[in-house]
Amino acid sequence: MDEGSVISAPAPWVLTGQGCIALVRLSRDFVEEQGFVPDALKGRFAGGVGMVMYVDYRSSDVGPYREILFIPGMFDVGGRKYFSISRIFVSTLESVVNGRRNWGIPKELAVFEVSREGGVESVRMSRDGRQFAELRYRALPFSVPVTTALVPRGLRTLVHLHEGRTYLTTPGARGAVSPARLVHARIDGAVFPDFSQCRILGTFAVPKFLMTFPEAVIL
Repeated sequence: MDEGSVISAPAPWVLTGQGCIALVRLSRDFVEEQGFVPDALKGRFAGGVGMVMYVDYRSSDVGPYREILFIPGMFDVGGRKYFSISRIFVSTLESVVNGRRNWGIPKELAVFEVSREGGVESVRMSRDGRQFAELRYRALPFSVPVTTALVPRGLRTLVHLHEGRTYLTTPGARGAVSPARLVHARIDGAVFPDFSQCRILGTFAVPKFLMTFPEAVIL
């Protein structure tokens, strides 16, 4: 399948699934040199906590798919600070193409292998036959409900610059989170930011969620 044959799935999207989030303290040097920050955002890093997310979408407007993404922190765009995804791989071409079309998200295609043993979730990601990331995490057997409705809009708005246009998107979600431990992380820093060398502030499993990705505001 080539990109031209992918059916358009315009926003808004409604997605359900599960995943894992690691909060990471990143230095400016790491972000600028190893964070895969696009040229349009170079020099605009404004701090904040970085995030690495593995997500297993059980349903979406383009069907089930998996993804791993990296958010370095916040960037100053037009005098305002926004989070931005600088590196992201997904398991289907439909997600790649529509993610770029709808929200300017720089999605790329990868192969995901997932297994579970003894309460540990293992995820391996590869591209062109070469594995570039392996994560293993264990969640504690209890969870608490959460909702982004309590988070100020400005702190959950994402900015992406794609093909000369600026996309602003404010997703919302509700679900549950559980404390978790990142048991193992092995990353090829040439393909994905090697956050394992940085300070991990905390890890959370998300056993279930419902997320909405609205239409982007394009400037």
